[in-house]
Amino acid sequence: MKLEPIENSLSETILGGFSSRGLRVLVNPRPEFVGTFGALGTNFGSVDRVGNGQGQVIPEGLAHFLEHKLFEDQMGDVSDRFSALGASTNAMTGFSGTTYIFSSMNEVSACLELLLSFVQTPWFTDELVQKEQGIIAQEIRMYDDDPDWRIFFGLLRCLYASHPVRDNIAGSVESIAEIDAATLHRCYKLFYHPRNMCLSLSGALDPEVVAEVVERDQATRPLDELAPHVRTNPEEELLPTSDRHEEELSVSRPRLLLGVKETVLGGGPLEVARRQLCSRIVLDALFGRASDAYQSLYSDGLVDESFSASYSGEPSFGFSTLGGDTDEPDQLEDRLRETLAKARHEGLGVAALERVRRKIHGMILRSLDSTENIAFGMLSEHFHGLKPFAALELVEQLTVEELDNRLREHFREDAFAVSLVRPCGS
Repeated sequence: MKLEPIENSLSETILGGFSSRGLRVLVNPRPEFVGTFGALGTNFGSVDRVGNGQGQVIPEGLAHFLEHKLFEDQMGDVSDRFSALGASTNAMTGFSGTTYIFSSMNEVSACLELLLSFVQTPWFTDELVQKEQGIIAQEIRMYDDDPDWRIFFGLLRCLYASHPVRDNIAGSVESIAEIDAATLHRCYKLFYHPRNMCLSLSGALDPEVVAEVVERDQATRPLDELAPHVRTNPEEELLPTSDRHEEELSVSRPRLLLGVKETVLGGGPLEVARRQLCSRIVLDALFGRASDAYQSLYSDGLVDESFSASYSGEPSFGFSTLGGDTDEPDQLEDRLRETLAKARHEGLGVAALERVRRKIHGMILRSLDSTENIAFGMLSEHFHGLKPFAALELVEQLTVEELDNRLREHFREDAFAVSLVRPCGS
């Protein structure tokens, strides 16, 4: 495997190549560092409920279930073997991807070999699947008791009528009961193949050694004849299915989330990236810690450090969320709506764009001090069809007019929904 330099706006050393089986490999050598962070990701997450256009239905929560099961094989828990190497390991399942990671300051080659081995060598039995069902069912019940989880997915169920983004990433107790070893094997073959995966590494490692380890591993794998997964767009209503979700839980204070459903979907990688970036800049300009609105809300006692404003989006879905803990949820909701209405009318202004532009510059430059941030960033950019540090170039191109257009097309009043959790008996 040949690793070649990838051009990027920061002139950072990033090398890329493909294994003989089609696995994308990205390496950021940092000889001045003492540690290494590795991430092996697959383009398969909780929203993938139909397999590769073949019409095969995938149970809710299966991506997360697979993540759990790959950590156990004939030798026991893989985490113990990473610990024996002085390394840590973990994994996470999101809406559109699953990622397996390790972090180590020594034995990098052995850690990389182990990462490639356990993720690409599944071992499922019905007995172990049944055991895992009990473990994940307990995890799901734990999520059901988590106010943050309840309010978030309560909001998504208001925003989405049928898109799988509305469902718990871990699934439900009923849906995981349908999973057996045969189902895991079928879905593993659909999504865990080299051309649908990417390996990303950053830190104190020798790129030539990485290439040798990867090719030695890949030589033992069958040829990959499957195309990368192409995500389908499920049918979905344009506007929220409901404008409000409220429930009482065992919390000490109310918690409010105002959500905004994305109504502009589809597009190529750069179009989606610009949509994401513009939305996040608008939110930061209006509700970031340095904004007039946040300072006013904070001084009036309507928000505290739990307040956040964020945007998540893919070609088939997107949403913004704003809110946090508050003693006056009705007042907070009114003020958030008023701030957005005023911004839609007046626009953002050049000063707000420049302030946030400088902030993003600083965030990207600070990320270079973290092997974890770089490895995750390269992985995400690969799956989104972007080159490394694409955000830095995009943010330089943005204009106030583009941000104002984004503000008005996304933060429209008829795309709003609210999720609210109140203390029991309030």
